[in-house]
Amino acid sequence: MKTYIGLFLAAALFSACSNTQPSAPGNAQSPASPQSTTAKTQGSPSAASESTGAAPVEFFYGGITPDKTSISYKIKVNTDKPIEEVHLALKETDAGGKVVEQTMIAWQNIVHSTQQPIEKGKTYEAQTPLDSAATKAECTLKEVIFKDGARWSAK
Repeated sequence: MKTYIGLFLAAALFSACSNTQPSAPGNAQSPASPQSTTAKTQGSPSAASESTGAAPVEFFYGGITPDKTSISYKIKVNTDKPIEEVHLALKETDAGGKVVEQTMIAWQNIVHSTQQPIEKGKTYEAQTPLDSAATKAECTLKEVIFKDGARWSAK
């Protein structure tokens, strides 16, 4: 169990340190590798969520990649308010419908191990690795965390 957790943490660290490439809206570019961190979902943050009229980001789920090792998604930024990270809920199931992994992806704009600004009007493409037993995955926008600590919840 400790080995599995160590491998999971190493994979999450590797994911957080890899390349992210923004693309112009409508311009399909693939990142070289995943750039999100993945953490187990074990409870919701204690800070109160803020709800605003318009969503600060648009989330586009691209599904499982053709090589069946990752999921792909895009995040389009619609707000001027500085964003720290975007949280996504990921649920992976096997061929029998059994949940093999349920995680929270904390996406940040990480390029060459350095967090870059998340800019209004840009669309960022990313991939996150799947558990090897997963044959189906569902991914949804959960919340946006702003640099000032405020939160927007997708609900």
